[in-house]
Amino acid sequence: MNARLFFLPLLLLAFPLLAQHTTLFPVQIKGKWGYTNKEGQLTIKAVYDYAESFHEGRAVVALGNQPCVIDVNNKRIVDTGLYTNIQRFSEGLAKVTDFKGQQHFIDVQGKVVFTLPTDIYDARPFKMGLSCVSKSVDLHETKFQHDIVTAGYKFGYINNKGEFTIPVKFDDADDFEYGLARFRDYKRFGLMDTLGNVVVNAIYSNIGRFFEGKAVVDKGGVYGYINLQGVEVIVPTYQYCFDFSEGMAGFRMNNKYGYLNAEGKVEIEAQYDAIRPFSQGLAAVKLNGKWGFINKSGKLVLRHVFDDATIFVDDRCPVLVKRKWGFIDQTGVLVIPADFDAVGTFSHGIAEVMIGNTGVFVNKGGMLLPILK
Repeated sequence: MNARLFFLPLLLLAFPLLAQHTTLFPVQIKGKWGYTNKEGQLTIKAVYDYAESFHEGRAVVALGNQPCVIDVNNKRIVDTGLYTNIQRFSEGLAKVTDFKGQQHFIDVQGKVVFTLPTDIYDARPFKMGLSCVSKSVDLHETKFQHDIVTAGYKFGYINNKGEFTIPVKFDDADDFEYGLARFRDYKRFGLMDTLGNVVVNAIYSNIGRFFEGKAVVDKGGVYGYINLQGVEVIVPTYQYCFDFSEGMAGFRMNNKYGYLNAEGKVEIEAQYDAIRPFSQGLAAVKLNGKWGFINKSGKLVLRHVFDDATIFVDDRCPVLVKRKWGFIDQTGVLVIPADFDAVGTFSHGIAEVMIGNTGVFVNKGGMLLPILK
């Protein structure tokens, strides 16, 4: 369909986000974009040159390759000819760029709330009342007794009034979640709170996102977990660790994969060639080139017969059979035939799929959407 659709496994996390704020989904028909509901009805006709997913009841679309904003009733909130770029809405605000290159944040009615300083290179969508902004700077480094200057960026945060609350001083920074944001100081990562106070010093090679109260940390090539207070609750000792899901997290030791429980104890020994997260009580695991499914006790529930497999959502899991993707239920029955070249996971009862280079949606019964008469 467009750049939003990735081939597995990258699509796993992309599609649930696509539909998180609405039950209307962008579809392309004969080169034009419109929107369908989960019943397959084309609720907004395919007249647009481009269409993004809805966020907070608003979607960025384009006519004549000029962006504008519509609501779920196809009412024009921001007209064409005003901006060269419009970012998705988040916490009631969206960043726009006018034809002079000036950046502003507008509200859901399209009114400019504040204008960014001209030296700000970019600003991300708001999370927890803050937007991460970047500024182009000259980076100085001494090499061989010479001052080497390279172009780079520094990061900080503004509030929803456009005021700087955390100075632009970090080498990199992420959006806030659970009151924390990852930052980078030179080559190391730490965590700060919404006031800019350092909660975890920049001692890690990397820090992941928090899932079920824990985040994966890379401590010089060995992996473990910290909690929301920054305490190492599972000491970094593993070759690799995955995010927690349903109280279990995958790990790698001696080039084999197993699962830890929430206390950090080995629940399922490292014996698999590859693994997926637990979802709906099952996890896909790979042995001898084929994928099957185990439960949380490590018992094999579905035999190793699939060429690839992902995660269960809404009682459907994408599986690869003879180079094509389909969906099984929890009994292992292929309830949606393997006819697709790429697939997403289900959300609101539908999943995004690709047939060749054409993107459409499929419901849990296997019917392609939208239903065109």
